[in-house]
Amino acid sequence: MNSVTSFDIPNLGSVTTVHILKGGELVHSLDEYQKVEDRFSWVNRHDIVSKILRLRPLTDLTKKSIIAIYEEGYSIREFINVDPDFKPLPFC
Repeated sequence: MNSVTSFDIPNLGSVTTVHILKGGELVHSLDEYQKVEDRFSWVNRHDIVSKILRLRPLTDLTKKSIIAIYEEGYSIREFINVDPDFKPLPFC
């Protein structure tokens, strides 16, 4: 006998990453990022993926969360449940 278990996958909020250059420019797209990727070689991608997975269930469907990765100071900041039009400060 073959049994099938069904379950609902919860709707999860949106989490994005943005890379911020020393001059304050925000890098959103993959094409833009690939041009400056070497400046962010210090970033552990595994940690970023872990942050995304942790933030998704904490983010409301009508909001978003952002992981801002700053070239200046090699810092990473999380902005949780912000308005959809929110932009992180260009300097940390």
